[in-house]
Amino acid sequence: MADDIFLTPEEQDERARQWLKDNGPALVIGIALGLGAIFGWDYYKKAQLELAEGASAVYAETLESVQSSELADISAQVDTLKQDYSGTSYAAKAVLIRAKQLALSDMAAAYDELQWVIDNSDESGLQHTARLRQAKIKLAQGELAAAKALASHQPTQGFTSNYAEILGDIAVQEGDLLSARVNYQTSIDALSETQAAYAQVLSIKLDRLPNNESAEVTSADADSGVE
Repeated sequence: MADDIFLTPEEQDERARQWLKDNGPALVIGIALGLGAIFGWDYYKKAQLELAEGASAVYAETLESVQSSELADISAQVDTLKQDYSGTSYAAKAVLIRAKQLALSDMAAAYDELQWVIDNSDESGLQHTARLRQAKIKLAQGELAAAKALASHQPTQGFTSNYAEILGDIAVQEGDLLSARVNYQTSIDALSETQAAYAQVLSIKLDRLPNNESAEVTSADADSGVE
């Protein structure tokens, strides 16, 4: 304050002591909270880093087991990731790997693993991948309605082609050649530059469809395909 300059040193000391008495507790609490926030955030970042590093290490072991075809090891490593690192992308990716292995012998178990990815991953790309594989399982099992329900999920950018292709495969099984052509063409049109090579596969699917007038698709029909 301006009048402090007129106080004697003893009076200034007394005023300082009184100010600390009145404001000291709040000051200490404020400093403690500030330090707590700083160190708390540092602790959180450190914990997240350690979590990611741990998950990465187990995931690397999973990939090694896949290469060596050690299925028992894959199962144990995936269980560890699901239990200890469920919130990481490594866990979801590892579950996708195990689901792919399981699909060769136990489609129901593979389907359940894929559902775990959908329920636990917060990455839309991994969720779409799991859902698309579920649709393929249902298609392989002949459950066309269930497959179509999964494949009719609204895709995000980058997955339009994948969903359209499966809808085309389902339409073939249903005998709906017109819908199959529309969806295969939609799938081709939606391919990104990095996926362009896959257009050959889709073109083969189109070419294998019986040619008849009722199944011909105009450009307008193709433009109205599934997004």
